[in-house]
Amino acid sequence: MQSQKGFAKGFLLFVVIYGILASLMYWVVRDDWQRTAVSTDTVNRDALLPELAAGDEIDQDFEISADSLQLITLYANLRPGVSPDSQLIVSFSSEGQVLGEKKISYGEVKPDGELVISMDKISFPAKGTIATATLQAEGGISLWYGSSKTAGKFQVNVETSGLRVSGEPVEGELVLIQKGELFLPYTNYFWPIAIGIFLVVSAIILYCHYCRRKEKANKINKGIDLIKQYKYLLKTLVVRDFKIKYKASMLGVLWSFLNPLLMTFVYMFVFSTLFRSSIENFVVYLMSGIILFNYFSESSNLGMQSIVGNAGLITKVYMPKYILPISKVLSSAINLIISLIPLLIMMAITGVRFSKSLLLIPVVLIFLILFCVGVSLILAAAMVYFRDVQFLWGIFLTVLNFLSPIFYPETIIPARFITLYHMNPMYQYLFFMRTITIGGISPTPVTYLYCMLASLGTLAVGLFIFRKCQSQFVLHL
Repeated sequence: MQSQKGFAKGFLLFVVIYGILASLMYWVVRDDWQRTAVSTDTVNRDALLPELAAGDEIDQDFEISADSLQLITLYANLRPGVSPDSQLIVSFSSEGQVLGEKKISYGEVKPDGELVISMDKISFPAKGTIATATLQAEGGISLWYGSSKTAGKFQVNVETSGLRVSGEPVEGELVLIQKGELFLPYTNYFWPIAIGIFLVVSAIILYCHYCRRKEKANKINKGIDLIKQYKYLLKTLVVRDFKIKYKASMLGVLWSFLNPLLMTFVYMFVFSTLFRSSIENFVVYLMSGIILFNYFSESSNLGMQSIVGNAGLITKVYMPKYILPISKVLSSAINLIISLIPLLIMMAITGVRFSKSLLLIPVVLIFLILFCVGVSLILAAAMVYFRDVQFLWGIFLTVLNFLSPIFYPETIIPARFITLYHMNPMYQYLFFMRTITIGGISPTPVTYLYCMLASLGTLAVGLFIFRKCQSQFVLHL
């Protein structure tokens, strides 16, 4: 009877905690899963159209890329001495119907030629509809156009039939950028999925409780009992590994702060000064990449050596062997969490907006830690049989470092390789982290799904391989 009451209290506590976490998650992602900002690719500024004289007209057809169009950006060139009070008239139409008109003074053209046109009070038809922008001026202004866009390292030709000057077709396209919002349906599915997960987990809990009462064998219960039995050992190993790392160091745990900062400054000097990186918020972009990849590299290397490095302990004392690689990953996770503090400080220094999406940082960390556990289990098992794995893994990490967008933008990847590039799990974790820190929004559910599949899939494979091989470890140590 007492155990029944204890179970009832525990289950009620689970229901309350799950409800709070689900509600918090909904509050964080609600707005971002209802809409997302979009911006079209920029046409390369190849040449200037002839100067617009009074009575001249430029027409540009374009496909509406957003459900709610907010801004359209053009690039213009003003003749020296032209009056800043002169006006450019931009009207929009679709299927013969006039949508609205904007009058912009030449004084609104920025030094780099950028001219931003607000789309407030203009109602555009649905996304995918073809609209036409018609430009008329008082003279003294020219518009930039081009015939290609940058896609990765390659130039991609643009449509050449939508630009007309005084009714005459011109091969190319105005440098016209659309910025707006896409409306997303994901929020509608949040609570059905959350309730479904709750019902599945509840069913598993109730089934395990039923098996305990009937004293029936159950793998889940055995696993829980094993965790309870050896949780103190796991905690001891994690604390020991963390202390040993800084035992002979004068600065100690301070290196968890300094390491990502120093590496960021070196990379920042190389890519901001020598190679002129144009990535927005480059410092935070770079530091977030370094922190996550360093954790993956460190935890996988330590996990790989965990069985071979504890051969004396394994051959003399019985213990669940998987505790060793898991302890290495968790001890490295302490450094990972500490390393996030200088990242947040750097965000404040560089003016990156703090938003509620930062509450999602534990989510991406959990995904990454589970992924590293799976990788460490695979490497630890392979290392027992093939000592050369450590050298091959070092080479692989170097290659993966360059195949992940740590210090360069994703846009340099050729379009034909982008799908394969996105299959790299580290790309997904980096994208997740940068979306919630630099972007200040939650990723779409697709990113959550990619990260979850990579983490749980790798963990399942790691557990399967390790379980199959562990009985033979003592024969090869």
